[in-house]
Amino acid sequence: MDPWRRLTGDWRPLVEKPLPEAELAGLMEQASIPAFGFYFMLMIASAIATFGLLSNSAAAIIGAMIIAPLMAPIMSLAFGIVVSDRQLIFRSFLTVVTGVSLVVGFAFVSTELLGLRIAGSEILARTSPTLIDLGVAMAAGAAAAFAYTRRSIMAAVAGVAIAVALVPPLSVSGIGLSLGREAGAELGLTLTQAGLYTGQTDIAGGSFVLFLTNLAGIVVIAATVFVCHGYGDWRKAGVGILLAVAISSLLIRPLGVSFHRLYIKSSILGALATLSAKRPDVFDGAGRIEFIDVFYGGDVLHVDVVAEGPDATDAVMQLRIDLMGEYLSEAVGRPVRLEVDFVPIEIRTFRWQADASASTDASAPTAPAGHAD
Repeated sequence: MDPWRRLTGDWRPLVEKPLPEAELAGLMEQASIPAFGFYFMLMIASAIATFGLLSNSAAAIIGAMIIAPLMAPIMSLAFGIVVSDRQLIFRSFLTVVTGVSLVVGFAFVSTELLGLRIAGSEILARTSPTLIDLGVAMAAGAAAAFAYTRRSIMAAVAGVAIAVALVPPLSVSGIGLSLGREAGAELGLTLTQAGLYTGQTDIAGGSFVLFLTNLAGIVVIAATVFVCHGYGDWRKAGVGILLAVAISSLLIRPLGVSFHRLYIKSSILGALATLSAKRPDVFDGAGRIEFIDVFYGGDVLHVDVVAEGPDATDAVMQLRIDLMGEYLSEAVGRPVRLEVDFVPIEIRTFRWQADASASTDASAPTAPAGHAD
């Protein structure tokens, strides 16, 4: 036995092997069944997600992610593509479609009955998917497929469900269908004014694109992981995977556009963060920026800023805003519409300092300053 083996021991017999294909196929058959238990748990998850989104509760939304069973038929769909089982593919697809309809419908009806017209941050956060979300979905698909092939880590699928979040985007779609375009955002604007309906994205459409992104990323990568583990015939599976990739590629353009906009917003925020250091003639650090909002109105990038600082004349302030707008336009390489709400403040400084020449003898009486003994 070589020195390395003597040091680490013969651990090779302990390495867990992938599940036999017949056993995994049985698990996938069970996962694809549109049973009462599946719809019951999905209904509960939809209720928790919808109420959590409407109340802007992140904890409730995470709970819905954990108990939602929608990942199971998606994984059986990926496995069906790999083993070229048409019945498994159709049954899994049917289960996914009916499950999606259930979640969206429940969220729509619940929002209509409750009558709430405010879209909180948890809702708005799921309306603009980007290529980053596709990357998360692909990583989640790889993790889920690998977990299904190992008994010891099969419980990790619940963690994957939290990472990729399938039910919350569907709930947001139902909520968005109910809210419409005149719902209020938390910042006191209508959603149209906040820029969410410019371009080609709204709450319902944007969140459903997020779900499709998650679905496509999971199916393609999970099928690839199954093939790499030796399940099915890679020649037949390759055709199905390529077809799934072709369909998924339709999402690349809108995701790329959203990612570009996210990058532009990040550039704006970065430029404002370094404004006082790079352009003291515009912002000398005497005041501060309280609020920044960046959004698109059509093809125009709007930057709304709330700032406060020492009072100045309108002419001086307009000059500074002009310079600030030019600086931001140069930073992002595109025209910017800048609007600043300025709150003038009066800076008053008060100081107090102990008298260093005062006696340190606590027993010696002293008279208050300004008064005779």
